[in-house]
Amino acid sequence: MEKLTDQNYYKLLGISPRASFDEVRCAYDQAMSIYSTDSIATYSLFTQKERERILSRLVHGYKTLTNSQLRKEYNHSLIERGELCPQEIGFPSLEESNGVKGKLREVSVESLVQNEEKAENGKQASDANLDLFDDQTRVTGKSIKVLRTAREISLEEIYRKTKIPKKTLNDIEEEHFEELPALVYLKGFLKSYAEILDADHSQMVDGYVKRYLEWKNTSQK
Repeated sequence: MEKLTDQNYYKLLGISPRASFDEVRCAYDQAMSIYSTDSIATYSLFTQKERERILSRLVHGYKTLTNSQLRKEYNHSLIERGELCPQEIGFPSLEESNGVKGKLREVSVESLVQNEEKAENGKQASDANLDLFDDQTRVTGKSIKVLRTAREISLEEIYRKTKIPKKTLNDIEEEHFEELPALVYLKGFLKSYAEILDADHSQMVDGYVKRYLEWKNTSQK
């Protein structure tokens, strides 16, 4: 049986390649509730790392299938791999999808997962991928909130997409460290949060956890 993380986005979400954006959103919300870290239904079926990989892939799938240009490029890649035929997704021809490929380098599926093409895309990639977490910036709850505000994303929207409780999201931003969940869950929440913000999840998770551990070590003395 094909692993969940090996399935294409349509199979993973259990939808047709012709699914509307609303259908994608509904399937995404349902899948996130099934595989979230606090889901009782699947709690014993996956390790924490497996669950994180599934949640990460769901986020990437949602981003891709609710963006018309990204979706065209992704569909074309499925056609090239023989997983779909043009008739299944409604492309008039392969040539039409090829016509926009050069314009999508900065938002290709590969760039969402690996961010390998940022340097090649210059200012367009910089504008599309704001990142406040560089080597000179400490990751704090305030800096995360600033980035979220710059993205014009509400806590309600993040909750709907990740199923992370709004109280936990607020506790992260306000640095109510004593209210935060166990570290293994906190890391998973931060990773999902970073993906919604299009931030470097490694920097965000490592930076915030470092701050959290500093507080924990101090508070225990």
